[in-house]
Amino acid sequence: MTLLHLATFAFWALIGFATVNALCTTITLVALFRHRRERSDDRELPRVAILLCLRGADPQLAGGLRRLMNQQYPDYEIFIVIDSETDPAWGVVKQSVDDAGGKSAACQVHISTLRQRLETCSLKCSSLVQLLDQIDDSFEVVVLADSDLESHPTWLRELVAPLDDPRVGAAFGNRWFLPAAGWMGSLVRQVCNAIGVVTMHLGQIPWGGSLAIRASVVQESGLRETLTRSIVDDGPVRVALREQGLKLQFVPSLLMANREDCDLRFAHNFLTRQLKWTQTYMSSQWPIMLVYTLGVLGIYMVTVVLAVVCALAGFHEEAVWFAVGAATYSGTVMTLWFLLDVAARRIIRAQGEPVPGFFGVQLLKLPIAMLLAVVIHVSAMVRASVLRRVIWRGVTYEVLGPNEVYLLNEQAMEASLESANVSL
Repeated sequence: MTLLHLATFAFWALIGFATVNALCTTITLVALFRHRRERSDDRELPRVAILLCLRGADPQLAGGLRRLMNQQYPDYEIFIVIDSETDPAWGVVKQSVDDAGGKSAACQVHISTLRQRLETCSLKCSSLVQLLDQIDDSFEVVVLADSDLESHPTWLRELVAPLDDPRVGAAFGNRWFLPAAGWMGSLVRQVCNAIGVVTMHLGQIPWGGSLAIRASVVQESGLRETLTRSIVDDGPVRVALREQGLKLQFVPSLLMANREDCDLRFAHNFLTRQLKWTQTYMSSQWPIMLVYTLGVLGIYMVTVVLAVVCALAGFHEEAVWFAVGAATYSGTVMTLWFLLDVAARRIIRAQGEPVPGFFGVQLLKLPIAMLLAVVIHVSAMVRASVLRRVIWRGVTYEVLGPNEVYLLNEQAMEASLESANVSL
């Protein structure tokens, strides 16, 4: 194969990849732009238990908890498990609940510490097992919420609404990063997260940070027992629903803003961990995802390098083919990301939440962030494929499979000395 043949092959390969990306992203874009905020009548709303597992005090924990306690929903309670009384989250939660007591809280809040630290699952799953044992049969829906969730007043209504359809077993939202400071790591995570939003929508992969599940699904699927051997909560939920023949529904109006910042190292570790969870619970599809992603990004990176090399060496025709292919793919990806960002900001604004402008320094950094995202995404996918030990919030786990998880050691969480808006 001559260099010119290689250049034309790279060009058409990148055109094909760009087309596939455009088609997949368009499906998600249509869902986001056509979203409607579904809300049921008060008389039709089921009784809900919101479960919150805490280890460490996230930057927006106090505000997020206040939001959860003031949902426009007639019948719900919040159940919280905190890692220990010495955990930084303990004081934040106690203060928030005490401040709301007798004033504006719309629900009852139950607080406890983690009593049994199972060694065959993550501490989060240990907490969920404890909470599932705590709630009674009067609750018709179980809602999982993350500690960094900033819910708007109708969040719970919108999340529960799809369960009006008896064919739907669970409904979920997703997150969209809107970093305030615009650190490079924050922008890289923001770019990579866009890929995740599309993948999770098309693959019906739930986000455990905003997930409503029928209580009957929890009881009949043996989810509690499964969690005693799991590293995360959302993966087992997806499996349980498929086994029961029930649908999992994405709620576009619940694309939730996350305004935290992080550096490049945190972004890489975060992405690696997320991909490890995907590899663990979608093991049959993982090889296809791995080959496709590495193929696309590998060809793209090689094409960019060869475009520069050919231009410097005087192979102008080949350089043009390489450069146009890389530019077309880059332009397509950047356009799709901007469209997703526009759709996400539109949804977040409709929730009544503030949306920062995207101009100035952040906009200038974006092309560099996208190039870095390619490298970090490739590295994270490869690392997730071979990684066995994962550190998550100061705890080291060995993850050998969806039901083979071992807690190896843990370190107590301490109050962060970083900026008030940095991810844990």
